[in-house]
Amino acid sequence: MFSPALEKQRQHLYALTVQGMGQRLQSVTEATALFTALRWGMQELDRTYAETPAKVRATVACRAGCSHCCSVSVDVQAHEVFLAAEHLQMNFSAADLAGVIERTAARRAHIAGLGPGERNRLMQQCALLRDGQCSIYEDRPEACRAHHTYNAAVCAAHAIDPAVDLEAVYIPTLRARLFAVMLGLDEAIEAAGFDDRAYDFGSALHEALTNSLCRVLWLRRKPAFPDSCLAAPSTGPAQV
Repeated sequence: MFSPALEKQRQHLYALTVQGMGQRLQSVTEATALFTALRWGMQELDRTYAETPAKVRATVACRAGCSHCCSVSVDVQAHEVFLAAEHLQMNFSAADLAGVIERTAARRAHIAGLGPGERNRLMQQCALLRDGQCSIYEDRPEACRAHHTYNAAVCAAHAIDPAVDLEAVYIPTLRARLFAVMLGLDEAIEAAGFDDRAYDFGSALHEALTNSLCRVLWLRRKPAFPDSCLAAPSTGPAQV
């Protein structure tokens, strides 16, 4: 439970985000404007972090080169995948991009062989990690932007043993504020009719980088990726 003051902040941030993103999506008529609106949303997450009281931010243990959390499975929506894919395609060399495709293909194949619930316990280094740092930092997923703890030693222990509880070292004020914005963004994007399914980041990124039809489907407000890329793949007939 949050304090009344923090709950008020959370509700306010959520409402402002839904309104702000909703207004931007209403005026979108082509892909470039859509990506501009999506990046506004990512900037809102960063702004909300920057405007969190300094005494709260001072407790954050996360630093450049601290990559313990970059081995957990990340759930994303389609828009986050396309922001990452565009970053890679615009900024990476052909050789580096091929390396990302190879690593995400390996993750996708690994995920496909896991049983229900096993993905969430999987600790596998993100395909986008380079020298201990995120290589698409400006366009990283929402969950990555909203993840902070006050004890890096616990994060390190969790990276070795997923049974170690990270919730004990989350920073409630910061997490509440950032998750309010994150949920507001997702709500507005879903309300505009875009794909709202939860995907495994690595698997969906591989599909986005190797199949240009995914973006076309997404812009037409259809499911962007096949069921095999879902964070919790369906046990029914597969979508292809």
